[in-house]
Amino acid sequence: MIFTLVAGLLTFSSCEDNPLKKVDVSESKLEVKFSRLDKDIWAINFQNPVAASQQLYQKYGSFYCDYMELILQAAPCKPDSNILALEGFVNHPNMTDLQNRIEQKFPDDHLQQFNEEFTESIRRWNHYFPDSISPEVVYMNSGLNFSAFSTDSVISVGLDFFLGPEDSLVKLFPPDIFPQYFKDDMREDYLVVNAMKDFCWAQCNKQDHTTSKSDLLSIIVHQGKVMYMLDAMLPESADSSKMNWSAQQMEWAEANEVRVWKELANQSVLFGTEHNKNKKWIDFAPFTRVEAIPQDSPPQLGIWMGWNMVRAYMKANPDVTLQQLLAEKDAKKFLNVYKPK
Repeated sequence: MIFTLVAGLLTFSSCEDNPLKKVDVSESKLEVKFSRLDKDIWAINFQNPVAASQQLYQKYGSFYCDYMELILQAAPCKPDSNILALEGFVNHPNMTDLQNRIEQKFPDDHLQQFNEEFTESIRRWNHYFPDSISPEVVYMNSGLNFSAFSTDSVISVGLDFFLGPEDSLVKLFPPDIFPQYFKDDMREDYLVVNAMKDFCWAQCNKQDHTTSKSDLLSIIVHQGKVMYMLDAMLPESADSSKMNWSAQQMEWAEANEVRVWKELANQSVLFGTEHNKNKKWIDFAPFTRVEAIPQDSPPQLGIWMGWNMVRAYMKANPDVTLQQLLAEKDAKKFLNVYKPK
């Protein structure tokens, strides 16, 4: 049975109903720094490893250690060990091929369009959170480990995850690690939105985080806060892009919102704490793997429903700031104002 979405949700994105679009940062003087860690690494002179390591640390600070220890998981951040691991990474034939493809796909002039989007978004972050650090953007080759990795001061982008599903190298990625639905999302038009989503998630998680033992309502409201923050950073981006959905998948979600809600609203589901069941609602997958939800559904419907709840809460409470939104830990307050029709 197909249901239509309440008209108010469809008009959320209009400037009249969406206060997030009214924020103007065109006069902001904030300059955002951009770096190419991938190129800097491939330009290393490994004949002088200690100096090379010091140069990278001097330019990238603690993020260089994050890159070595957490992203590549290559070696501890010590000059006498990490540079040898980095040399092995750079000289590995598969990584060399990957970097060559990155440089072909993303020359500096091609990144300029993304730089402009990041600058606008980070200026908006500075508007809402003026006392926080304004992050720089670091483009990297993640070794196919991370599409984005955020800290308080850095938004890093794994360019290796945005080569495009039709790229000949991407097509060779093993399907047991990179199934087709994963490759389909390796599109450059998701580059900024995915990186900013990761940054919003990291910031949201600092103030209000969930665990594997949390109930499903708390989990999806938490995810909804991340998506609402993404609304604030990228108000002009389509909802489908923010969810990494096609237009058809968004249409399905909008048409079936009540149907999904009926499955989600069951007390044993919404307040359940069984991790394996809850994660089916938010997992990245070809569809939402819940028994009563058909396979033509988009994935992560739980995140989308949580987003709708947070949007409804913010519409009902227009004086609530983003800081106050993140600090609100009572998930039932969001549930109480959500009335799908």
